[in-house]
Amino acid sequence: MVQPFNNHSEANGGGDRPLNGPLPTAPPLDAPANDDQLVEFLVLGNKENYAVRADRKAILDSNTGLAQMLTGGGAGDSKHVVRGVDRDNFVTFVRYLETKFIKFDSPTHTLEMLELATRYQCRQLEIHCVKELDNNLHVDHVLEVYRALWFYNSIATPKAPPKEPKRRSRCPRAQKGTAGHSGPLTPEEYFAALLANCLQLIDMHAEEVFGQEAMLTLRFPELEMIVKRDALQLSSETVLVDLLSRWSLEDCKRKHVDPTTENRRRALGALCYAPRYLTMTRREFDAARERIELLDPAESQLVGDILTSGMRRSASNLTPEQQALVARFRAPRPDFPLLPVPLSARSQPRNYPKKMRKAAEEAERARDGPKKGCCNRLLLNCCSVFACIFD
Repeated sequence: MVQPFNNHSEANGGGDRPLNGPLPTAPPLDAPANDDQLVEFLVLGNKENYAVRADRKAILDSNTGLAQMLTGGGAGDSKHVVRGVDRDNFVTFVRYLETKFIKFDSPTHTLEMLELATRYQCRQLEIHCVKELDNNLHVDHVLEVYRALWFYNSIATPKAPPKEPKRRSRCPRAQKGTAGHSGPLTPEEYFAALLANCLQLIDMHAEEVFGQEAMLTLRFPELEMIVKRDALQLSSETVLVDLLSRWSLEDCKRKHVDPTTENRRRALGALCYAPRYLTMTRREFDAARERIELLDPAESQLVGDILTSGMRRSASNLTPEQQALVARFRAPRPDFPLLPVPLSARSQPRNYPKKMRKAAEEAERARDGPKKGCCNRLLLNCCSVFACIFD
């Protein structure tokens, strides 16, 4: 019969507790934590203040702004004040520094965590948030992500988005050659890549995005970057004219100026020349002019004459500026936009139609030049074959 461990009780026959019996080694559940291992952040709110306790070593090892706050406050200081943050998001951020795990509730929550990561210089979380945003990028909130990117660093779309290798070779030597391919490494490069992917998604779903009310709240530089895109997928240029008409009206209301034609054209500036007017029919052009006169009378007359009779004025009758304008108005938009930068499972090339991938390859060959592209591909293919043979 197995005797209970507590054999000195009356129920077990009494007797004194043996002197050499085992003693408990675990601390009691209500034992106080070691204050030297913890640090306390006091989050100041509008009505209440909140204390958030965290592991000191995890914060110091994170090499973030919070770590600098600890080292700057002195080794013996265990309380630090934090202002201007949401308590729940700050707790999530601290727990991420402790566990390296985070759960995002929505794209808006991801943007909020990205703001905290940028504020406290947590580069690892910045990159993690960018990948999460890219993986869940959707038409419904692409403008929210697009606008947020303007606040993190100077906005400039990458001239040549980094590309992943088309296929992974089984040859070890070939894998070594592709292992060092240029891709986004720093948070700034990830920001630029995510911006390019936002614009690429807007290109693909331009009509749906242009119909959103959020388009009317864009600042001029934000609108300009979108409207000047060459690969906007539009059924007709009237969709773009309609957007410019609505945005200029809203801008006049924001500035409390009379929404005259001149003021609306002044608000748009060079964006008045963004639509490809000579790809429209004469009926579409006249209907667009009834909404807003984006062109001056001479320019409208020139476009109207060409649309009516297909008249091609000789170069001597047009100024160089008019010739450039006519060429711009005649230029057709490409059938497909470029592929996004592969940042997540969503933006991998395999998730896009074959025709779109083929068009992107043709655009790349056209940019590199036919002879250069063919020679480079032939040389690379030969090198990879011989490397695999003699490996």
